[in-house]
Amino acid sequence: MDRVRVRRSGAMAAVASLALVVLVACGRNEAAQVKIEDVTRVPIMSDAAAKATEEAASGAAAAPNENAAAAAMSVEVDSFDIYFEPKEITIPANTDVKFVLPNKGAAAHNFSIDALDVSVDMAPGATKEIVVNAQPGEYEYYCNVPGHKEAGMIGKLIVSEDAAVAAPAGAATPAGVATPGGAATPLAPAEATPQAAAPAASELEVVAHDIFFDPKEITIPANTNVTVKIPNEGVTAHNFTIDALGISVDIAPGATGEAVINAPAGTYEYYCNVPGHKAAGMVGTLTVTEGAAPAVAAQEASPAPDAATPAPGAAAPAAGEATAPASTAAAEPVEVVSLDIAFEPKALTIPADTDVTFSLPNEGVTLHNFAIDALDISVDIQPGATEEEVINAPAGTYEYYCNVPGHKAAGMVGTLTVE
Repeated sequence: MDRVRVRRSGAMAAVASLALVVLVACGRNEAAQVKIEDVTRVPIMSDAAAKATEEAASGAAAAPNENAAAAAMSVEVDSFDIYFEPKEITIPANTDVKFVLPNKGAAAHNFSIDALDVSVDMAPGATKEIVVNAQPGEYEYYCNVPGHKEAGMIGKLIVSEDAAVAAPAGAATPAGVATPGGAATPLAPAEATPQAAAPAASELEVVAHDIFFDPKEITIPANTNVTVKIPNEGVTAHNFTIDALGISVDIAPGATGEAVINAPAGTYEYYCNVPGHKAAGMVGTLTVTEGAAPAVAAQEASPAPDAATPAPGAAAPAAGEATAPASTAAAEPVEVVSLDIAFEPKALTIPADTDVTFSLPNEGVTLHNFAIDALDISVDIQPGATEEEVINAPAGTYEYYCNVPGHKAAGMVGTLTVE
């Protein structure tokens, strides 16, 4: 019996020894596993991630991504000749905002914000896009094409911590009312307030060009209905406004607007209320006098006494066209004024094979030039300065233009007829 017990005890010891070996082996494997995991980790999906995946697979709506919504915000800034629209916009701070930049003008333009290191060139008809994310503050945007900023192609970007949305571009609102971005837009044609109560006694024409009126001075009689027709011969939208008389007429390119004016004696300003146009020189003077017949102020250079009255059967010069005296030497110079961005007049006639002095005042705020390639003429004119050039040319038709980049394309061009 004792021997049997001893054998059982030995067997139990053997089993215990075997278990100890197995435990030791397991301990070594666990250590090896820890060591391996320290080198190469295999990610395991969390319960939250698994739940989100299941919801997405089942079509459950995910929570909105505020950053993505902010990045989707956009604002449009149109480039015209020579202004931005709108010229003041507001966007939220520290938020991605897409700027859509179509160039609707006939000249190349640019959109620059120096403080944000932004500079985007836009060819005519092209549209560029950028994303702006800025700290709170006010920033200037402008066109860096030479002369465009000085001509009024400038705007203000307001970056506000309180702003929720960007200003909509091109939203028409009544005159003097600001869009959410703060940019005032012209009065719509249907909202204009002409004083047409009775048939007009006479008519005048004021042509809208890019960027000036022709003529820029008109005279009408007091207390009389006078119809003013306003054809827009430019490539951009224009407007004819007389604040003191409650007149505001929008004119699309190629269209003709009309206003009936009946006013007491006095002097009134008319201008284009499209942003930047008045500042660029699109302004004129209406003189209302007692007993005066409707008249257009002279826009051409003064002719010599012997050329004041055309000969019988001779064609009179077209409106806005100057005619130099047909003599061996011009008694008085022909004046061609440089404005921002236009020549005045834009058509003139001089005699052939005759010295004619051209006086070239620059009444704009930027550098201009007077060039006639066929006659090898190119004269730079600083703002406020007046240059002179003597022209003697054979009969023909010549183009004069400003060779400052972008100015010719914006409409700063004219026709010289030599006959």
